[in-house]
Amino acid sequence: MSTFIQEWREQLGGYSRNIRLFFVFNLLWNIGLGMYSLIYNLYVKALGHAPTMVGDIVGATALAAALILIPAGLANDRFGAKRMIGIGAAAVIAVLAARAFAAGSGQLTALAFAAGMAQAIVSATILPFMADNSSPRERVHLFSFNMALVMAANVAGNLGGGLISDALRAIGGWSELASLRATLLVGVAIAAAGLVPILKFGAPAGAAGAAAAAASSPKPSFRERFRLHRSSYAAIAAFTLLSLLSAMAGGMVVPYLNVYFEDRFHASHSSIGLVVALGQGATAIAFLLGPAIARRMGEVKAVVWLQLSSIPFLVLTAYTHQFWLASFGYLFRQALMNAANPFYSTIKMRYVHRSLRGLAASSGEAMFNLGWFIAAPISTGLVARYGAYHGYARAFTVTAIIYTLIALLFGYFFAKQRFKPVEEEEQAHRG
Repeated sequence: MSTFIQEWREQLGGYSRNIRLFFVFNLLWNIGLGMYSLIYNLYVKALGHAPTMVGDIVGATALAAALILIPAGLANDRFGAKRMIGIGAAAVIAVLAARAFAAGSGQLTALAFAAGMAQAIVSATILPFMADNSSPRERVHLFSFNMALVMAANVAGNLGGGLISDALRAIGGWSELASLRATLLVGVAIAAAGLVPILKFGAPAGAAGAAAAAASSPKPSFRERFRLHRSSYAAIAAFTLLSLLSAMAGGMVVPYLNVYFEDRFHASHSSIGLVVALGQGATAIAFLLGPAIARRMGEVKAVVWLQLSSIPFLVLTAYTHQFWLASFGYLFRQALMNAANPFYSTIKMRYVHRSLRGLAASSGEAMFNLGWFIAAPISTGLVARYGAYHGYARAFTVTAIIYTLIALLFGYFFAKQRFKPVEEEEQAHRG
């Protein structure tokens, strides 16, 4: 245990000022968004819309993100992550505030589309920003800690969202709709506080010299860039395919977990918030343990086995009639499946050239949102047709099958070093 603590102390002490500011931003941002995401689907139901309306909103958000992510990634490569993350975050705050007052189906769908575009700008910049402000040997710990931080922030947001909305009804005597709307606005205010550290970001170390070198050298054509970075483009294509499959799997169940617990078990908002928060907390612990797992198994093998080991718990959640068993399955599936994400991001940055990081991050995110757009109406359609038990059981089963395929494909692509590790080559040239 002392070795574990010492390892993390050394890592956290070595991060740059930009990374430390980024942690503050991400903490506030995800507390606010965690609160908002828990409550929003319940808010839409409280407005009296049909259950399929939630699927329409998720689909509109995902489609917008899929359309804007690649242009956002290219803009990140051109203008820098600092500028793009500030623009995106400010736009997200404005749209989320507007969504808390919208009621009509047309307004809800249009604002969901706008939110998808704004959030895509932020998500396209996060991975390149962390990569630009860290060294390759810091990445596994950095990505693991960042994701643990996100999970911890979501724990606070999920718990806070459920407790605030229930407290406003029980103690303040507010209506369900008013309590949900007020909770959404509290989430927006907390996320807005995350804009302050963004304004304090500086340039990454070595960025000025890299920018000067880029400005003085002629811009290669796309054909020349493809020739120079053929392996990077191939790796991006592999990650893009995996992202699409992952999104089609996750899009069947992840956006509706709060509604699933309410529909199948008639759980209270506080109970739903507690279960979701515990899932995020379990995932945060798994993230912190991740570097030790990667050392023992290797990053690629860790991704494959963690993802495969989560499948039985997903199936348990799909078919149980007991709230506590469903919660148990959710907690372990959440922790095991998501524990692989830091290794996934580290491997992606290892095989993609620095000049293509924005494209790599945004193309994967675009396919992720496209997959959610495809899967969202399928899932809600299954529930509408087959009911809260058989509909969700079918959706979860499809997800389990696709996740199994993803784990096997990931092992095929990356277990045998089929792509060139770009950063190791760059370090050798600099050395």
